[in-house]
Amino acid sequence: MSSNSIPKVDLTGLRSSLPGGDRWEAAREVVAAALHSHGCFEAVFPSPSTDLREEMFGSAAPELFSLPLESKLRSISDDAYHGYFGQIPHLSFESLIINGVDSPIAVQDFTRLMWPPEGNSTFCNNVTAFAEPLRELVEMVQRMIFQSLGVDQKQQDSFASSITHSLRLAEYGVPLNQDTKIALDAHLDPHLLSVICQHKIGGLEIQAMDDGNWIVVPPAPASVTVIAGQSLQAWSNMRVRAPTHRVRMLGKEKRFSVNYSIRPSRNSIVKSPAELGEDDDRPLLYKPFNYTEFVEFIYSEKGMGMSPKDAFNSYCRLEN
Repeated sequence: MSSNSIPKVDLTGLRSSLPGGDRWEAAREVVAAALHSHGCFEAVFPSPSTDLREEMFGSAAPELFSLPLESKLRSISDDAYHGYFGQIPHLSFESLIINGVDSPIAVQDFTRLMWPPEGNSTFCNNVTAFAEPLRELVEMVQRMIFQSLGVDQKQQDSFASSITHSLRLAEYGVPLNQDTKIALDAHLDPHLLSVICQHKIGGLEIQAMDDGNWIVVPPAPASVTVIAGQSLQAWSNMRVRAPTHRVRMLGKEKRFSVNYSIRPSRNSIVKSPAELGEDDDRPLLYKPFNYTEFVEFIYSEKGMGMSPKDAFNSYCRLEN
């Protein structure tokens, strides 16, 4: 039987730049176990402060999504799912993504796109400050994964040089289908790793891998949710597993969320390090694949006609 909650890990006081010591090693073991058993965990960490959360969810996000559709559509991308996303017939959902959010210049460029020509300095400052602790958390978890898998420095450098940092802001209206209360359909994330920050109004649910039950992840003022994506599952040769998740809203209030993620850069090849496929008990499970082409496939008519897991496996899984 699955638990009614996801694993919780206290990372307070740890830093990605100081990857050692008893507390680090103990936390690393819990993180590795959680990402294999659940594909996610609740991270207690110096996440964005109460004031920053109020600025982001009470001001910045509502201001962004109140812009006219033609303004939001200026946030376009050559890559599917990595620009403006919305206007879905059966869902009241929109999202906008800031690519390269680890650079303040990218945030400034985004605001000039949304509020031309000067931009929006208040929004820019709020997003930059909000993203900083989430970036630190992602880098810490990334380093713990490398250590737990025994990946050498060359592979770590290759991984780090071919990823993009992004911040996705999302607005969820009252679910159109009041019978199901589904605000975002069950799905798997195609990228590597993400940190989801909810605020006051929850809705995130993660499907347990052992029995398929849905685990409600309530918002918490001092923690965030770390979720693995399909590319990390393939890269780790399934030592990390990507969980199915959805958004289900029981109330009638609008919901905002922030998702900080890392993904393979455009046309990067996702390939499991050789040492992760040399174990007789765990042969190589996934073939190398082009991340951009993979995302295009899962959002194609053929990919959308499959379940998320079937689409992933049909495109990436080796036939052993």
